[in-house]
Amino acid sequence: MRPCGATPPVWKWPAASRLAGTVAGSATAQTRQSTWDGVYTDAQAGRGRIAYMQNCGRCHGADLSGTFEIPPLVGRFMPYWSGSTLDALFDYVSHAMPLDRPGALSPAANADIVAYLLKANGLPAGAKELSADGMQRIHFDPARQMAQRAKK
Repeated sequence: MRPCGATPPVWKWPAASRLAGTVAGSATAQTRQSTWDGVYTDAQAGRGRIAYMQNCGRCHGADLSGTFEIPPLVGRFMPYWSGSTLDALFDYVSHAMPLDRPGALSPAANADIVAYLLKANGLPAGAKELSADGMQRIHFDPARQMAQRAKK
């Protein structure tokens, strides 16, 4: 079993994921969505919170703040995904986490966890659940995030 801190720093993996998201996203530019468009439901984020606590909270903390060695999943976490699509985050969570059992969770559980991460970072819920097959059209939009936070 690998220690929780054995994962590469969070700022090292999104860059490669962004390239994959750009290639995948070019074919679906007409149906592009933003993470600000309510791409998950509150119920899904609730399930994701439970799955997170059972599988991720031990390393990333109950409040998602991480530790000195483990990256936080709130705050500075979202800007690192700027320019990528949600499927890049989903792919990383699905294949590299949890660290002691990579790939052990179902696609539905991983989608629920991603929904919880979106909610924990202040992104709004919507009427339709997030699913793995539409995430390549959902883009992280940090400019909109900054504008939203400036209004508060």
